[in-house]
Amino acid sequence: MNYKINHLYQDIFEMLAALFGSLSSERILLFLAARQEGYAREIARYYGTSVTPIQKQLEKLAAAGILFCRDVGRTRLYAFDPRCPFKAELEALLHKALTFYPAAEQEALLLNRRRPRRPGKPL
Repeated sequence: MNYKINHLYQDIFEMLAALFGSLSSERILLFLAARQEGYAREIARYYGTSVTPIQKQLEKLAAAGILFCRDVGRTRLYAFDPRCPFKAELEALLHKALTFYPAAEQEALLLNRRRPRRPGKPL
C-alpha cells in the first residue's frame, strides 16, 4: 500500500512539473496555494533549494500576471494576483494536487508560523 501511495505521489509530482514547465514554478505555486503568500528565501528554505531559481521564477510569474508582489520592509512578498483571469481555476487545481501529497507534507506546507513564539510558551 505504501508503495502505491509513493508512486501516486511521484506521478502527481511529475504531472505538475510538466504542466507548469519547471520544478521551481510547481513548488512556488503549491507553496503560495497553501500559505497565500511567501517570499523567495522562505520558499527556497522550505524546499531546501537555492534562492536564485526561485527568485527568477517568481519574477517570471509576476511578469506574466499570475502573481503580484509587494514590499514589506526589505522583503518582497508574492501572492496570487486577484486580477488574474485563471486565479480560481489555478488555485482549485493546486488545492486538488495538495490532497495527493502525504499528510505530513500537507501539514508542513499549511503550517504558517510568521512570528516568534512567546517566551515560556510550551511547545
